[in-house]
Amino acid sequence: MTTSQHALNVAMQVPHHFLNGADQAGMGAGRSLIDPATEQVWLDVRDASASQLGEAVKGAKGALERWSGAAPNARARTLTRLADLIEARSDDLAAVESRNVGKPLGQARRDVLRAAEYFRFYAGACDKLNGDTIPLGADQTALTVLEPVGVTAHILPWNYPISTLARGAAPALAVGATVVAKPSELTPLSAVMVAQLAHEAGLPEGAFNVICGAGDIGAALAGHEEVAHVTFTGSVATGRKVMQAASVSVAGVTLELGGKSPVVVLDDADLDAAAEDVARGIFFNAGQICAAGARLICQRRVHQALVAKIRERAEAMQMGNPLDDPALGPLASAQQLARVESFVNRAKADGLTCVTGGQRADRPGYFYPPTIFTDVPADAEITQCEVFGPVLVSQICDTPDEALELANGTAFGLVAGIYTADTTQALRFARAVEAGQVFVNGFLKGGDTVPFGGVKDSGIGREKGLAGLAAYTAPKSIVLNH
Repeated sequence: MTTSQHALNVAMQVPHHFLNGADQAGMGAGRSLIDPATEQVWLDVRDASASQLGEAVKGAKGALERWSGAAPNARARTLTRLADLIEARSDDLAAVESRNVGKPLGQARRDVLRAAEYFRFYAGACDKLNGDTIPLGADQTALTVLEPVGVTAHILPWNYPISTLARGAAPALAVGATVVAKPSELTPLSAVMVAQLAHEAGLPEGAFNVICGAGDIGAALAGHEEVAHVTFTGSVATGRKVMQAASVSVAGVTLELGGKSPVVVLDDADLDAAAEDVARGIFFNAGQICAAGARLICQRRVHQALVAKIRERAEAMQMGNPLDDPALGPLASAQQLARVESFVNRAKADGLTCVTGGQRADRPGYFYPPTIFTDVPADAEITQCEVFGPVLVSQICDTPDEALELANGTAFGLVAGIYTADTTQALRFARAVEAGQVFVNGFLKGGDTVPFGGVKDSGIGREKGLAGLAAYTAPKSIVLNH
């Protein structure tokens, strides 16, 4: 059996939704999932209806007391079992994720194993959610306890469906909250599969629900009166709408809204290491990464040599069917391909210099080759806006201070990187750059236990690591007078 047939066989057994511990067929509009590598329909699904959304939230509310009331070590064992089940089904999950999203199979498998590790990491936190005691004097005792916020909504992106689900659902479940997840209508399958495994691991009915559908379902979920917290990953425009919807019930929000991350390379840097990391940081997953290093900011003396090294790596990348695990898979959808094409075409029409790539690949599927623009003005559209594709723009600077100014020169502030042999210079940059994460001499070489989130238009709140627990807990203060 081919990997493609395996993915289809697994996908055909996945229900359209998972509500209150049971598979459910969709009662809303029908839609077709398109294989990004072939542009052919490979599966038909049905969205959730408004009544199914209400059923999911009601079930999550009903499960709250049972799940939050379980002993912390019991919750830990359940989440650990879920991590083990995800690992055991990693081949199935990776095949479905690869075909559905269009990412190379090896990258999809990495995402699946990351999802397992999120549940394993937060399982370890279940029995360590300690409160505080606060000294008020001899006649009073004050303490705090951490309670779950309640029902949590998780509105997921199409570029990393399974790992983004896990990084939000795992800490929510660890503190005793319950989950209603809505994956993108383009990539719904892996989230439903994880919910099935969660039930198999022992989560009570209603503790982990997945409903699928388009933006209307997401908006209704974000604005539901019984939802206490909304975690959203996606565009700035949609994030603002989610925040407005959540305000109706005064729900908390965690928003991860993308970026235009700068990677600064000073003239004392290791250019080979920088070139390798810059290429990986923008072309991995065909550039469909919120944290992608989309802006190279390089000192003039080494700019030409560095761009040549990155270009060499870009042109060596082989495109192919994601299930064959190539270096570069297709973009996820026709809409995303059109978006990337439009940005690149406008940049070329404006006279910007494209040294490689720059047009759609001549083959079936939503393939776009690695593309590099050099010496791009700071105010150019392609410098300021998130393209969300394999498109790198380079900017030239003369001093570290100018590099910092350029790095801070967009509305985004998610991730930044710097390459230099001068540790003092690196630390000065790290403290002054407007970003939630900063990498020194190793762009995106961190880990999923490191807090992640942005400033400015890149969002609010933090996910990953122990910081990711805070959004799902409500500290309660208790004062005893004696």
